[in-house]
Amino acid sequence: MHVLLTNDDGPLNDTASPYIHYLVSAIAKHTNWDLSIVVPNTQRSWIGKAHFAGQNLTASFIYPTGDEESTTYLGPFAEPQEELRKQYKEWSLIDGTPASCSDIGIHHLYQEKGPVDLVISGPNVGRNSSATYITSSGTVGAAMEASLAGKLSIGLSYAFETRELKPDELREASLIAVKLIEHLYQNWGQGVDLYSINVPLHKELKLGQTKIHYAPILENKWGSIFKSQSQSEQTKETVDIVDVSVEKKIQFKWAPDFNTVHQTVLASAAKGEWNDSVALLNNCVSVTPLKAIFKDVAISGEIKLEHIPYFKPTVLTKESSAIHQTIPEQFQALQINPIEEELVLSIPTSSYIYPALQKSLSDHLPYLNIVSKSQKAVKTFQYGDYEDLDFDRVHSDSNYLINSYIYRKALIRKHYLANTIHIHTVKNPSSILRRAFPESFNLEVDYAEFLEDSLDECYELRDEINKGDSTWILKPSMSDRGQGIRLFQTIDQLQTIFDSFEEEDTDAEGEECTEGNNGVITSQLRHFIVQKYIADPLILSEYQGKKFHLRVYVLASGDLEVFVYKKMLTLFAASPYTDPNQLDLDTEEEVPMFGHLTNTCLQGEETATVNNSVVEFWQLQGLTITEKELIFSQIKEITGELFKAASTVDKINFQPLGNAFELYGLDFIVDSKLQVHVLEINAFPDFKQTGDDLKGLIFDLCDGLVTKCVVPFFNGEVKEGENDKEQLLVSVLKQ
Repeated sequence: MHVLLTNDDGPLNDTASPYIHYLVSAIAKHTNWDLSIVVPNTQRSWIGKAHFAGQNLTASFIYPTGDEESTTYLGPFAEPQEELRKQYKEWSLIDGTPASCSDIGIHHLYQEKGPVDLVISGPNVGRNSSATYITSSGTVGAAMEASLAGKLSIGLSYAFETRELKPDELREASLIAVKLIEHLYQNWGQGVDLYSINVPLHKELKLGQTKIHYAPILENKWGSIFKSQSQSEQTKETVDIVDVSVEKKIQFKWAPDFNTVHQTVLASAAKGEWNDSVALLNNCVSVTPLKAIFKDVAISGEIKLEHIPYFKPTVLTKESSAIHQTIPEQFQALQINPIEEELVLSIPTSSYIYPALQKSLSDHLPYLNIVSKSQKAVKTFQYGDYEDLDFDRVHSDSNYLINSYIYRKALIRKHYLANTIHIHTVKNPSSILRRAFPESFNLEVDYAEFLEDSLDECYELRDEINKGDSTWILKPSMSDRGQGIRLFQTIDQLQTIFDSFEEEDTDAEGEECTEGNNGVITSQLRHFIVQKYIADPLILSEYQGKKFHLRVYVLASGDLEVFVYKKMLTLFAASPYTDPNQLDLDTEEEVPMFGHLTNTCLQGEETATVNNSVVEFWQLQGLTITEKELIFSQIKEITGELFKAASTVDKINFQPLGNAFELYGLDFIVDSKLQVHVLEINAFPDFKQTGDDLKGLIFDLCDGLVTKCVVPFFNGEVKEGENDKEQLLVSVLKQ
């Protein structure tokens, strides 16, 4: 493999260019690359991708004679020295810029070796992280020049904390750099023109131990990099003999404010952001995939300006200058270069899940901008609320990926779900759903006064209630957040419940939490399901005898693969559990709900936090790992059967789409015999129930989601087992 090495710090020098010899030595020891070296003849830092326009450039040649700690060499010579070539490595020096060195090294020097396969620029003395540094960097500029010449290229920088040279650290940094460059070359990312690598120099730096992360660029800014000199600092005035004028030089001193940049890094880290600068702050190696282009902003259309005659003063108003976003029909054929790809996050930035999605998308697709409104790119991924998604486009355009299926009532409406499971278990009597879903009855009640008529139609339910040996639970079919759920044991109690319901208006879809609201929504008042209440839930003494349910996040992808997210939540009730079958109640007295409802929305955020109402399942006390694995295995089997049932029994009301995926929140309860029962399935689950302490759980979920669904959509490659977060999503169904 023919590799060209250049830099912006110039040839061997104890001060300006002390790192490059260590990299050359590491390449010689650990690779079989055919290395050509073409560097500027002097330091050319902070010059970007510049060329000296109109200037002829000259090459000279040197031959280093020592090891990596030495900066001695023979030369420079005006021409290559054949005898010295046999004994020493030849370095070509160009009296131009780093970008010019890339050009000359690729197209003119060492042509006898064949085409250049890879260009490495660096290692730079100092970091090239954040927008303020990377846009000024001659190191990255040389790599970008190589990319524009059609070559794979990498900009390499060593981020130092002290100017003191520590040979062991530099050897380890160069070893890591060589191994990382080999990996990137063999696994070059789709759509990547060049990479920028930053290696932090510190005493703990170690191959295999120091973490290496992809990271986007920190988009920061700073003020002037010059300082105006005071009058006393400027050159004394001199008299020009020709015109007897007095000359005073106005000078500006080179004085970049590096502390300002550092403060932007600290501020970014404090916000929980992830980027190249924060990676270095955490002593990680950062790898930033780049496109060799200034990124355009997606604004299109014709600009029309009112003609203003010369010498005629005119006041320019909003009306006299406008951007027209629509193109006249006769010119539509001339519209070229549409936006190729876009990431659309149309959910509010204040949403609990927004930071997690933003970070995951930025980490895995750093070359794409994240916008809040679609610009109708050729290929679009949109994550938004159900009503914000373009369902007309999703049917007709396979290049449009969204985060929701259109039809999924077979799962998320309780009476549809009960019917789906009933039909499936009749056809498949050995299905785990036969015992995992509580005995259920559908009940239609338009108004409370018609309850008796509804029970006449559902006479099996009336007969079961009249036996008087069970507690029953009433659930509005379209409710979320525990709204309208009641317990009862007699028909009189059921009538009292319906009499007490008050109408409330809302159009909300999803599961967003509303504290303290346990009423019933008017539009949900007609369809209910009644289930035999599971009165023997698993109770753990370590949690004050409180009832709990498990919230499990499930990802359905395309048409159709289903994944269970292994990091599950355990949500506890606010007070200890009491078996309702042991209560002595009047026939019309409602069963009290304290200790039965485990939905944290009804407890309020502060109460849930104080009561420690949310615990990660695998951290639960009172259960052995074997018992936890038993519970998890049942959850996987039940989930797979649920989606299998929906996709086969009710194809009208559950229609997976190849260019869609959806996250669901499934609620399960475990009984005293460690048998798992499914309670309900929620679309657009309320992630806020996770709380602040377990927020990392949602970040990992989003990372797996993006890896499974979004990266492949943009033709990115994620190898099996490469992403730990991806392994938290366990496949339970693939059709």
